[in-house]
Amino acid sequence: MYKVMFYGLMSLVVMGCGGSSNSNASEGNITVNTPTAITSPKPFDAPLIDSVTMQIYLDAINNARAIEQDCGIEGIKKAVGKLTWNDALYKAAYEHSEDLAQSDTFLHEGSGTNSDWTAQVQNLGKGSSLKDRVENNGYSNWKTIGENISGGNNQDLAQEAIDAWIASDRHCAVLMNPDYKEVGMGHVEKIGSNLTHYWTQNFGAR
Repeated sequence: MYKVMFYGLMSLVVMGCGGSSNSNASEGNITVNTPTAITSPKPFDAPLIDSVTMQIYLDAINNARAIEQDCGIEGIKKAVGKLTWNDALYKAAYEHSEDLAQSDTFLHEGSGTNSDWTAQVQNLGKGSSLKDRVENNGYSNWKTIGENISGGNNQDLAQEAIDAWIASDRHCAVLMNPDYKEVGMGHVEKIGSNLTHYWTQNFGAR
C-alpha cells in the first residue's frame, strides 16, 4: 500500500491505492508565521551527525533544488538557491523521526507519548507541533518554517526520500520553496515498526 498525506494550514488530503506489500508514506509541510512562544529551550540530544552524512543529505537536497522541477498541480518550480545546514533544525528533525519510529505514528503532530521529547520537557499537555520542536531545539526568531516527512520499508537512503518528495506535488513545492535558507534532516530506522525508515526534513529562514 502507498499512502500520501498532506497537511497544510487549512487542508488535509489523504489518498491511498493498492500496491506492493512494502508500506511507504510521506506527509507534506506545515508553514507558519507566528511569534516565538518557547522561551526556555531544552534541545533533544540527537546523535552527532558526521560531516560525510551531512554532506550527502545537503547534496541530495541542493541537487534537487538546483534544477527546474515539475511539481504537478503546484506548477513548474524554477531552480532555487542552495540551503545551508542548521544544527537546530537537524535536532528538531531527528527528534520527530525518533518519535514517529518509537510511537509508530505518522503525522506532523508529535505523538504526545514519552518519545515526543518537546511535548514532555515543555509540559505541553498535547503532541508537539513543528513550531514547538524547532523552537525547543533553539531555532528562534524565524520568519518561516516548514516540514516534510517520509517513510518506507525500502527507504533507507536520503536520495530515496528526496525522490519521494519530488514525486509528490506538494512536497516538491515545499522542497523548492525559495523562501527557505536553512535545512536539517534526520533519519531513524526501527525494525519491526510500520514503516521501518522515518525521515523528517525541517526548513527555515531567519
